[in-house]
Amino acid sequence: MATNTVDVYVKLPTGRTTTLSLPPDSTVREIQQHVGREEGVPHDRVVLKYQGKALESRKTVGWYGIRAETILKAEVVVPKTIQVFVKLPDGRTVPVSVTSTDPVSSVLTVLADKEDLDVDSYHYHSGGKKLVVGDPLFLQGVSEESTVEAKEIPKASKLNVDAEEPSEDVKDAVLSSFAAEGKNVEVVFSFDTTGSMSSYISTVRENLEETCRRLLHDIPNIRIGLIAHGDYCDQNVYVTRQIDLTSDVQQLVDFAKDTPGTCGGDTPECYEWMLHKAKFMDWSEDSAKALVVIGDAPPHPPSYTDQNINWWNETELLKGMGVKIYGVLCNRYDGPAKHFYQELADQTGGCFLHLNHFNLITQMFLAVCYNESGGDQLEAFTEELEKEGKMTEDTKILMKEITEKKPAEKSAESSNIRRRHSYDWWYEKENSGKHPSYVYDAEKDKWTESVHASPDNPGIGYPQL
Repeated sequence: MATNTVDVYVKLPTGRTTTLSLPPDSTVREIQQHVGREEGVPHDRVVLKYQGKALESRKTVGWYGIRAETILKAEVVVPKTIQVFVKLPDGRTVPVSVTSTDPVSSVLTVLADKEDLDVDSYHYHSGGKKLVVGDPLFLQGVSEESTVEAKEIPKASKLNVDAEEPSEDVKDAVLSSFAAEGKNVEVVFSFDTTGSMSSYISTVRENLEETCRRLLHDIPNIRIGLIAHGDYCDQNVYVTRQIDLTSDVQQLVDFAKDTPGTCGGDTPECYEWMLHKAKFMDWSEDSAKALVVIGDAPPHPPSYTDQNINWWNETELLKGMGVKIYGVLCNRYDGPAKHFYQELADQTGGCFLHLNHFNLITQMFLAVCYNESGGDQLEAFTEELEKEGKMTEDTKILMKEITEKKPAEKSAESSNIRRRHSYDWWYEKENSGKHPSYVYDAEKDKWTESVHASPDNPGIGYPQL
C-alpha cells in the first residue's frame, strides 16, 4: 500500500543538500536528528528554518504545511555564555549566567542556588510566551540580556475530605470557568495595502497605539501580530511584510508607521500567499487564535504562480492549527470578492464582517479581540458604545455579525462548495495548463515575473461569465 510521504530538501551548513521522505505526521525533531547525524553535532543544536522562520521541534511537517520539494535551511548553533535576568514576583531581578544551548532548567538550577527558591512553584515566561523547561534557551528566543519572568503557580485550595461530593452541574460550571479563565489570546490582523485600501490603512495608523494600549490593559495576556501585503507585482516594495505576535505596542506602532502602501495593479491580490505566510506566525498551541483578513479583493488562482498556492488548502491548514478566520470585506458594495471572505469565515468557524466605511475599522479591531477573550468583555464594549452615543446602525450590524457564532463547515474537499461559483480563483481544475505569471525564489524570498507572463495570461483577473 502506497504511503503518503513528502520529499523534503534540507540545505546543510556545509552547503550540501540532503533529502528526506517523510509522512506528514513526522516531527521537526526527526529532521533535526537526521541533520545532527550528517553534521556530527547534537540534534538539539540544529535549527531548521522555513522561509526565514525557525521551526519548533514538537510540531509536525503537516502542521507547518510543508509540501513536496520544500527547501529547509539548517543552521548549527554554537554554544556561548549569555546572561539573562530573572524577574521575580516580589519585583527583584536576578542575573543568571548560562550557556545559550542549555535548557531552561539550567536557569532554574542557578536561580535555586542563588536565591534558595522553590523554583517549581513558578511558570517562566519570556517575550510573552511560556517557556518549556526542558527545551534549549536559544530555541525559545532567550538570548543575551533577555528577561525571564517568574509567575507564581496558584496554590490549590485545601481539600475538605469530609465535604459532600459536588453535583455534576457544579463540576461542569467549575470546568467551564477554567476553560474560559486565563487563556491566552493571539490575534493577527492582515491588511491589503494596495491603493483602494488607503483610507482604511490611514485610520489604523492614526488609532493603533491607543487601541493596542487599551487591549493590553483589558486583556493582559493578548499578543497581536500584523501582516501587510500588496501583490506579486509589488516585489520592489514588498509582497508581504509582517511583525510577529507580540505584546510590545511600540513595535506594532513602528511597523504600521514604517510600512508603505503598495500598488497591487488590477484585482485579484496575493491573499493566498498571505494565508500561507500566516501559518508561520508565532502561534501558541494552547491559545485562542484568530486571523483577521481585511481587504476588498479576491485571491489569485493556483496557476498564477509556480508555487500553486491554493487558498482553500491554506485555509484548511490554518483551521487545523486552531486558527479562526474573520473575513472582513471593506467595500460599500457586494461583488465576487464577498464569497471569498464569507468562505474564510465559514470554513474555520469565524465571522464574516462587511465594513462599508473606514471609520468602523477601529471598532472592529477592538470588538474582534474582545470577542476572542470572552463574551463579557465584548458585551461591556457594546454597552460603552451605546452610552457614548457611538452605536450607529452600521456599528449595530458589525456587532451583530461578530456575536453570531456558528460552527465551521465540513472540509471543502468532501462537499460541492468549491463548485458554487465559476471564478478561476474560486475553483480551478488541477493541471489547468496555464503558465504561471510569477515564480518564487525560496532562498531569497523573492518573486519575479515569469517569462510566460503577458497581459493576456488567462490566470489573471476574473473569468468571463
